[in-house]
Amino acid sequence: MRLFLVRHGQTEANLSGVFCGMTDVELTKTGINQARQVARYLSSVTFSQATSSVLRRARHTAEIILADRALSASIDTQLNEMYFGAWEMRHHHDLQHEDAEAWSAWLADWQQASPTGGETFPAFAARIENVAQQLLKQENQDNLLLVAHQGVLGLLLARLLAMPPSAMWHFHFEQGAYSVVEIHHGFTTLRTFNSQTCWQLETRE
Repeated sequence: MRLFLVRHGQTEANLSGVFCGMTDVELTKTGINQARQVARYLSSVTFSQATSSVLRRARHTAEIILADRALSASIDTQLNEMYFGAWEMRHHHDLQHEDAEAWSAWLADWQQASPTGGETFPAFAARIENVAQQLLKQENQDNLLLVAHQGVLGLLLARLLAMPPSAMWHFHFEQGAYSVVEIHHGFTTLRTFNSQTCWQLETRE
């Protein structure tokens, strides 16, 4: 199976640098253009399946990529970004003063602490692990499009590559780009990361 990973296009929350997990924000004009850009890069790919999170920024990105195809993206709530609770749409500069105790705990051990009123990292990691295991069990030659969020994609790629959850920070998914992994017999190979060129299948000797 060949898995195409795409982060949603730009939002105002991205520009502001605030925590944005389950807040349902729209794409900016730039974000829409980024999705159109990815659609051009992947125009030659025949997808048998497409999936996105329930959030509009991901759904809209998927809709743009699939606009000229007889295929629409299914929704998987497991692909939703981590919920940041009271930290949603707030900047860390404010949190370190206004919610100092919780912020300090997060900095000290982000894998065990949780945003005030938000999702714990173990809960978030558990649902992404479930997605990873489902993908690793698939045995087909199909192309699958998956549109989601930075946290989701970073953690998913780390787990597909059998790396610890903390390795998610090694994978910054650019907007307006795509990444490709191939899964065969439960083993994952990263083929391209943050590509901004038209996809071309490599010929193998």
